[in-house]
Amino acid sequence: MTFLCDQFDKLNEDFQRCIGSEGEFSDNFEQFRKRHQIITRNVQEADRILMISNGANFCCQVATIILTLYSTIFFRDDTISLDPETAVLYVAWLSFSVFGLALVAGQAMMLNHKASIHYTSCLLKL
Repeated sequence: MTFLCDQFDKLNEDFQRCIGSEGEFSDNFEQFRKRHQIITRNVQEADRILMISNGANFCCQVATIILTLYSTIFFRDDTISLDPETAVLYVAWLSFSVFGLALVAGQAMMLNHKASIHYTSCLLKL
């Protein structure tokens, strides 16, 4: 994911360098169009491959958070009230689940944000 975001950043920087102060384009536009198309295809392919995996991971993380909170709240005597080690384990488990959920969602948002900014800036400059 980070590699694809870096590719969009590099393409955007190269594109901005080719635009003069008057707004004229000083390089081969077809080359930029092809690079953008290749990166976009790579993003679509990565999205197709990772979509099921990320969706399943997201659902499992949400289910883990719900079950952990449910068991902690409604079965307190059998979970966190047993001893301090168990309480620490439940808090760590909940923390790692929330972190994993944030990581999956953050990666998807970051790539989508980079792609939409690059696409919008290309449209506005033409």
